[in-house]
Amino acid sequence: MIQRSVCTILACFTLLGSAWGASPAILNYQGRITVDGANFNGEGLFVFSIENTNGAILWASGEFPRAGMTNLPGGVIRLPVKDGLYQVRLGDPASGMHMLDAGPLHAAADPFVRVWFNDGKHGWLPAAGEGRLKRTATASAQALPSATPTGVTTSKIATVPLTDTSPSLGRADAPLVLVEFIDFQCPYCKQVNDRVLPTLKKMYVDTGKLRIVSRNLPLWFHANAAPAAEAAFCAQLQSNFWPMRDRLFTNSEQLGATNFVNAAKALNLDLASFIKCLEQKTATSQLARDQQDAQAAGITATPSFVLGRPVNGKVTGPLLVGAKPAADFQAEIENLLATPP
Repeated sequence: MIQRSVCTILACFTLLGSAWGASPAILNYQGRITVDGANFNGEGLFVFSIENTNGAILWASGEFPRAGMTNLPGGVIRLPVKDGLYQVRLGDPASGMHMLDAGPLHAAADPFVRVWFNDGKHGWLPAAGEGRLKRTATASAQALPSATPTGVTTSKIATVPLTDTSPSLGRADAPLVLVEFIDFQCPYCKQVNDRVLPTLKKMYVDTGKLRIVSRNLPLWFHANAAPAAEAAFCAQLQSNFWPMRDRLFTNSEQLGATNFVNAAKALNLDLASFIKCLEQKTATSQLARDQQDAQAAGITATPSFVLGRPVNGKVTGPLLVGAKPAADFQAEIENLLATPP
């Protein structure tokens, strides 16, 4: 079993920008790795992510591995480890990593570092324990703001356009619209799809109060997220987006061309048209539009949702980020329904 403890005083942010906001940042991070109770020594393979307790992945150094696998996913970080200790500059482009954006980290309630480790013998395993950034920021007063108290929502207001080509559930004239931005490899998106969406559909969509619009935001470190979004789009052209979506989330850890075709067969789609759609990258412009609109709205994590009333082809309302429970969505929806337009 791999265990890890975090050296709190050495976990702090060094900002490359002048202020919090859309500024690049580097996290100087130190941790400890033990394997079977002994400090590890040698070169270790690492994948890091920064996540929020509400279920949003804010940043990742590369593609996520699967437990027990020995393959090397894209973006693996090789680090020397001595007496169990290692140091890394998360978000440092000089190390081949994607830049950290300080804005989402600043807004996050309680972000933490998650670590995957491979010692070259046991394959990939998640390291036990998580590096809580707010608790570890004692060495730098400006590192991160204090955590938002439990139960208190500090929602940002965002505006996103409605497009005729985005799949939706519910009546076109529903008083409220919930626009989601998802990634088919995001475990928190799957959680919302499996646990929250059925409740919202039953309570609000089926009763004509809410329309749910689905849009894509494939995260760069999920290699199969964009192809999966393309598969969903190609199924949408045959009026089967939502059944395809469910199959993609069910197989979110095994996404690939073979599974896309198998899903299309199971849904009795016109297979030749489906494959042609995939090969010709028919969904490219739609995915680009989704990403552009997400960026314009300041949406960087999945799953993210904008809830509001449709006005002039746009929705403006609170930005809800992460795998929130159905009760949180219900509270926001009920509040808006009770508020005069």
